[in-house]
Amino acid sequence: MKRLIVLTFIFALFSVYANAADKKDSLLNSLSSIKTLSAEFIQVNNLKDFGDDEYTGKVSIKMGEVALWDYKEPYNSWYLITNDKVDYFDEINNQLVKMNAKDIKEYALLQVLMDFKKLSSTFSVTEKKDMLILKPKTNTGVVYINILFKDKVISQLQSKDNTGNTTTITFSDVAYDKSISDSTFKKKLPKDVTVIEQ
Repeated sequence: MKRLIVLTFIFALFSVYANAADKKDSLLNSLSSIKTLSAEFIQVNNLKDFGDDEYTGKVSIKMGEVALWDYKEPYNSWYLITNDKVDYFDEINNQLVKMNAKDIKEYALLQVLMDFKKLSSTFSVTEKKDMLILKPKTNTGVVYINILFKDKVISQLQSKDNTGNTTTITFSDVAYDKSISDSTFKKKLPKDVTVIEQ
């Protein structure tokens, strides 16, 4: 579930692109028309008193519709998120957990991905050169989220939660508005998978 919390922050970050505001030449404005986003990533979670965990994978997003956070290493797992549902597959336990998004504590952050107009009501956004600093307006469990850019393309995400855990996600092969096949979001499951409805 800790990975889900991290993901909700990340999805909220990607959604920042669609709420451009009226600033000319701002990072928000330059990315406001993005319809799809895909990228490879390396994610390092530093859990207080437990050290670092590292994950690699790929994220694919059709803005306002569906997002897939697909982990490849150290083991296969993924989150598939739509407006109302979050499905989580875990290869180690061979189980698929199906959740109603509204029942998840972090639903407000998940919702930002699907409804970009809500970004300004959730975060205070400050722009400093090649970085956006997001601070939640209410207690969402996050202290801050920093989005770093290189040539106006997202390059890294840094976040810290209320318990002192930090996450750094470094992106590569970032593509905006590239066609993403619907089949990308149709994940195959093992025949003997255990399905848990929550």
